[in-house]
Amino acid sequence: MLLLRHGATALLAALALLSLGVPASTAAPGPGVLVVSYEPGETEADQAEQQFLEQNEVLESAAAHANALIGLPRDVSLTALSCGEENAFWDPETETIAFCYELAGAYRSLFTELNTEGSEAERSRAVDDDVIGISNSVVFHELAHALITLYDLPITGREEDAADQLTTLMLAGDSLHQEYAVSAIEAWGALALASERGDVAPDPADEHSLDAQRYYNAICWLYGSDPNAYQGVVATGDNPDGVLPESRATRCPAEFEQIDQAWGTLLEPYLKTA
Repeated sequence: MLLLRHGATALLAALALLSLGVPASTAAPGPGVLVVSYEPGETEADQAEQQFLEQNEVLESAAAHANALIGLPRDVSLTALSCGEENAFWDPETETIAFCYELAGAYRSLFTELNTEGSEAERSRAVDDDVIGISNSVVFHELAHALITLYDLPITGREEDAADQLTTLMLAGDSLHQEYAVSAIEAWGALALASERGDVAPDPADEHSLDAQRYYNAICWLYGSDPNAYQGVVATGDNPDGVLPESRATRCPAEFEQIDQAWGTLLEPYLKTA
């Protein structure tokens, strides 16, 4: 079920895909930015993840990517901390994005199971890269929630799906972040398989889409952003190793265009332009 990596070149330049020529607005990007901070980990495992995140400037890199693209009305804290649960969330009362060390640890365990090829050093590096990738995806997802709150953006449908869509746009702009998108897709695929095996019970009442749906949505939208570059993910008679059903793939470019137009219209007043 997992998406095979490939050496695609850069698809898009940052969020130039959001420059849709919509009518000029009297609004302007705010002066605020994401400001990263770290609270001390409360357990040895959390302290290890804190050290990893800090040494690799994982949250700082995600914040820099977002700050270069979107202006916030005021500074927003992106805080890594021990939460007592595997989670990340936007807190509208404190206007803080919380990134829990426990979540990084959970993804580390998941990617350790997935990365089984190569030497021990190569496997360890692959796990680290995937943790960095999924962490960026998580930050951009929570940033979407923050933007919806701070700018009172109108969202039709489920907000969690809209946040997943903006995450794809944030990750589709350059080759590095496209690799991060693949890490997120592989994580959703692994979680979907766990649900199929009965290891994890899906919750139909949860506000998020099911893991399998998020997996196929993320593949579809990334493929839709550049079908030529990602043709290898489509399952066809000539490509039985593809993971995206051809019936869905035919609709993905239009799905991506719709996402692009919707978020581009919403964020146009707040995008930073050179």
